[in-house]
Amino acid sequence: MTQLARFCHRRGDIDHRFTPSPTGPQGIAGHQRLYGKRPAGYQKEYPVECVQDSAGVRLTLRGRADGYDAEAGRVEEIKTCRVPPTSIAPDLSALHQAQGMLYAAMIAATEHLPALTVRVTWLNIDSDEVYSEDSHYSAASLKAFLAATLEDFSHWLRALAQRRSARDASLAALAFPFGGFRSGQRELAELTYKCIDQGGQLLLEAPTGIGKTAAVLYPALKALALGKHDRVVFATAKTIGRRAAESTLALFRDAGFSGSALSLTAKDSICLSPGRACHGDDCPYARGYYDKLPAALHAALATPSLDRATLEALAREFEVCPYELAQDLLPWMDVVIADLYYVYGFGGTLGGSSESSVQRTSVLLDEAHNLPGRARSLYSARLAKALVLRAKRTAAGELKRALTRVNRGLLALQGGSWQEAGWHSEEPLPQTLVACLRDFSARVSSEMAREPALLERNVALKDLFFDVLQCLRVVEEWGPEYRLQLTRSEQPQSLVVHFNCLDPARLLALRQAKAHAVTAFSATLSPLAWMRGRIGLADDAVCTRAVSPFAARQLQVHLATHIDTRFTARERTLSQLASLLGDWLATNPGNCIIYFPSYRYLSDCHALLEQQSLAHRLWVQQREADEGQRQALLEQLAAGRDTAALCILGGVFGEGIDLPGDQLRSVVVVGVGMPQVNRETRELQAWYQRTTGAGFEHAFLFPGMQKVDQALGRVVRRMEDSGSALLIDARYARPEYRDLLPPWWEYLPWRQAARTS
Repeated sequence: MTQLARFCHRRGDIDHRFTPSPTGPQGIAGHQRLYGKRPAGYQKEYPVECVQDSAGVRLTLRGRADGYDAEAGRVEEIKTCRVPPTSIAPDLSALHQAQGMLYAAMIAATEHLPALTVRVTWLNIDSDEVYSEDSHYSAASLKAFLAATLEDFSHWLRALAQRRSARDASLAALAFPFGGFRSGQRELAELTYKCIDQGGQLLLEAPTGIGKTAAVLYPALKALALGKHDRVVFATAKTIGRRAAESTLALFRDAGFSGSALSLTAKDSICLSPGRACHGDDCPYARGYYDKLPAALHAALATPSLDRATLEALAREFEVCPYELAQDLLPWMDVVIADLYYVYGFGGTLGGSSESSVQRTSVLLDEAHNLPGRARSLYSARLAKALVLRAKRTAAGELKRALTRVNRGLLALQGGSWQEAGWHSEEPLPQTLVACLRDFSARVSSEMAREPALLERNVALKDLFFDVLQCLRVVEEWGPEYRLQLTRSEQPQSLVVHFNCLDPARLLALRQAKAHAVTAFSATLSPLAWMRGRIGLADDAVCTRAVSPFAARQLQVHLATHIDTRFTARERTLSQLASLLGDWLATNPGNCIIYFPSYRYLSDCHALLEQQSLAHRLWVQQREADEGQRQALLEQLAAGRDTAALCILGGVFGEGIDLPGDQLRSVVVVGVGMPQVNRETRELQAWYQRTTGAGFEHAFLFPGMQKVDQALGRVVRRMEDSGSALLIDARYARPEYRDLLPPWWEYLPWRQAARTS
């Protein structure tokens, strides 16, 4: 019912003046507080259902009114907020009233009542301020309101049904557009379809180059036409993953697929009015947005492929915000390509939510090995004392006093007992500081109701406000896997409070469970049982490794186990390493990428390599490599065949680069890829040791070898590709390391390889 009201009764401008909405748990708690004050005959979450025919469409309406008092003849719609309720914008207030009227119309019709009162109640969750408005309606007026609403909605549904009928016909005839499946690819497709059909969870490991994106998208599309699910979400962490999904969908479209697809772009990136505020007074694309939205939606529905450029063009044509247009299109799309945030972030609902359980969404999780690290950051927060003081300098009145209390909370932590001079970690939340943060958040919300441009003219206050909101979101999720970590330097005001999530598995599991089905895939998921738990899949999730379409000899991997690359041995073995790399380049012509575990190690080795007479041109990754430098290397490797690129393992050149044919003939990995040993990784190790009994493996060994496996996957990308690789470290002689290498390739001792070259 919320979706019906929003679709038909929103009017006016977008008004996102940084006004925060309560989170789900906060909203539920607010409802419960109000329920506790209602009379005995009051029925909370009152179920309503009716069937209506409108414009040739039969609609089944279901929902739950927040409250119904039959004795008083009153339906209540409750809305929680973080601003004074009397400051709710008229257009938003009218939308809330419309939602209450829809519930009232259904109750009046099914219970044959002559009239009902609709009460809309707003609760400020920070101040507990309550404001209510009552409106009285006859059954006839409610019936007319519902009929007009459904007629409007039915026209949209008829257009949508026509599009989906054409989509289903196109999918029934759609053949796999590559002239047949590769070895192992059909297995991926069959497993993905079975997962969607059964509403399960699937973890797929398959070699780079097998065509994983096409293999999982094809059955997911086919399942749409068969009614197995309602929407496909392709979730990816990187731009290259989005591009792969878009290009694969383009091939399906060329083969006849006519369904809809939308690529989500971050708000800052797609904004057509950078620097302007997100409300109608400042931005023309926000002004009258909801009045212009219906025409824009119908035009978008007639445009099957909505990538960023197409969406921007539509937004300019109808003068609407492209980001908000994309958000309003989401419920109606067949395929959505999105960053992990939109599925797994605190505000992400693309994977499914308890409020919108009618729509069955299947998630295709691209490069699933990236999810744990990304989720760790999504579920963490930080608060810097320096930012608090900077915001305080320009604040006044109650806001300044609230910031003073926040600073006192920080001073209490700073003056406590620390485990080390610059670092401290503990499990309990600092409840005094949390209370101060809640008070500050409430004060800002209250001030914004009186002064909407408050944050727009105070960057420090805006940055702090959003940091505090993230801290409070984390506090709601706090559990045994969280740590409060304090850091400081010798500089004044250097204290930073970190609300760190060590292990996101529990929070990921909550979100994975909301999806109809999840297919997670990557070339580097070993050990499968370990990765299943890390990304929040259930214990009964199917875990499998695909058959490789490649011959083992297509990538010969040489193991040089005579050199110790551990941190304590690097200076002693550096000249030996440089000599080995020179020998490798001399006997392996063509482009090569050499991966190092640290920039210092890379620089030291580069200095020695420059003293050798190499046929290769040396290219060195900069310490802060960006997309521009990444593109520069790709262009150099594509243009020439004599480059040796020195890069950081696990960085921007460690995965997600596609260099088919002879653009890359070999890779070298120095070390075993383990994360740096520091306070954070030691704490992670202690957590996993306590929870799994395998702390070293979970914190160091498995993540490190994933990086190695990703590097090996750079060479063979097509069926006709071949090449070689060199792994340098004494630990590759040990079975616990060897067993984690991809099983698809041929492994040879380096000395044996040198004699047969």
